[in-house]
Amino acid sequence: MPRYFFDIHDDAVVIDANGRNLSDRAAARAEALARGAAFAADPEKLGGSGVVVVTVRDGPDSVVMRLRLVCQIEDVADG
Repeated sequence: MPRYFFDIHDDAVVIDANGRNLSDRAAARAEALARGAAFAADPEKLGGSGVVVVTVRDGPDSVVMRLRLVCQIEDVADG
């Protein structure tokens, strides 16, 4: 079973040193989506930029996918 690593990039970078054994890339994709959604659900986790990137690796220098989540709020004056 392949091991995938999920690095988080927002206002800081958190490198996943442990990884997680998952059955395939589809499972890694689902995990990346779940981790990105966790940031979107908690405004304190989502940095000031409103952008979080989950980089998925299957080895030290082997990126297999990136999830980029952009959360922007635009206040619009009443018209």
